[in-house]
Amino acid sequence: NFTHSGFVDFVGPDNHARCLKFTEDRFWIRARLEMGGYVRPPRIERVLSNTVEAANVSTIHDEPLGSSDATPVQSFAFAHGPVLDGEVIEVLERDVPPEDELEELGADSVRPYGDVGHWIRWRSVESFFDATEDELGPVSVVINNAAMARYGPLDDFSAEEIQAEVATKLIGSLFMARRGIQTMRRIGGGDILFITSVAAVQPWPFHLPYASANAGVEHAARTLRFELEGTGIRVTMLRCGETLGTDFSTREMESGRMDAASEFWFRRGLLRHAGLMTPDMVADAVAAAVTLPVGYQYETLAVIPTAPVADLPKTFEEYGAAMMQAHMPA
Repeated sequence: NFTHSGFVDFVGPDNHARCLKFTEDRFWIRARLEMGGYVRPPRIERVLSNTVEAANVSTIHDEPLGSSDATPVQSFAFAHGPVLDGEVIEVLERDVPPEDELEELGADSVRPYGDVGHWIRWRSVESFFDATEDELGPVSVVINNAAMARYGPLDDFSAEEIQAEVATKLIGSLFMARRGIQTMRRIGGGDILFITSVAAVQPWPFHLPYASANAGVEHAARTLRFELEGTGIRVTMLRCGETLGTDFSTREMESGRMDAASEFWFRRGLLRHAGLMTPDMVADAVAAAVTLPVGYQYETLAVIPTAPVADLPKTFEEYGAAMMQAHMPA
């Protein structure tokens, strides 16, 4: 319809005849503009007669892309390319995903592989959004909360660990926001929520890649808010204090790095009491941000845990005992 670049298929009438127009004896085709106009008029680059669109492709089955050694930020590439949309990629996992993830992945997304494990169908951000919207309709709220972290001095990190923390928190948030905005522009509004950490604004030693990635997310949120003004899309930051039960804090506790880092943070005044937020508290704050009536929004919502009603610990040993009593009672 000449509104964008591309191909126009045209099958002429059987009785199409040559005629004389503009001093030229040709087979003439007329394109008429019925309404509107163009800043730059369309231009036909070529006319290809007696042709059909075709793709020269080959189907590749069971191509191994590589094997992971469990280190972060590994990448694998197809041996044959370019690859058309709709590719099927499977990852061999030892365990089957939880029921809620299986529902999101869809039918035929898991198949057993002997005693080794299960092949799980991989899904990109694009396919995740497409499948969600096919089932539930247009996405109007995107919540960015994925993160990974480890504790320790910067020079103790591998390059891959630094890349993994920044990619998960910062790059992942941008990818999710980008895809959500594409739908929200079409439906006339929505909410993009970035969940960050107090480490984004408070210097937090032994947490540097994670803190830096969170600071990047906050700056991206502030910039995106200006970029989307007038679209009906709200951009909100939810900055959270110390929270109980994150995947990485549980893992760091098992590794032993948690104790050394916590003692350092306590002696620097970053940890002062045994109060911790729970995932339910974070969820309540998320709901508060995205359920505001249209017309106003939170710019930044900061939530921190309240100190328990008790004397504040004066030593790290007292702090540890207070944490045990509050969160791991016998």
